[in-house]
Amino acid sequence: MAATNGDVPAETLFSSSLISPNVSSALPDGYSMRPLQRGDFDLGFLDVLRVLTHVGDVSKDEFEKRWDEMKAGGGGYHILVILDDEQKI
Repeated sequence: MAATNGDVPAETLFSSSLISPNVSSALPDGYSMRPLQRGDFDLGFLDVLRVLTHVGDVSKDEFEKRWDEMKAGGGGYHILVILDDEQKI
């Protein structure tokens, strides 16, 4: 992945260095935490949100457009995903 600003990979919403090691270490064995990535549409990110709220029909193009807007904003929310040992969100 190419870096875009400092140590933030182009396909990652923000630098993983902003995630506290204390928070990451509190996860159960086999789980990991990282910033939202552009490819998380394909890993079921919206499926997880649908369990919590109404999401609507969001296409991959719409997801990526919104991701690009959040990335360009450079602040605000730091959306994290938690992955299980099978790398599923």
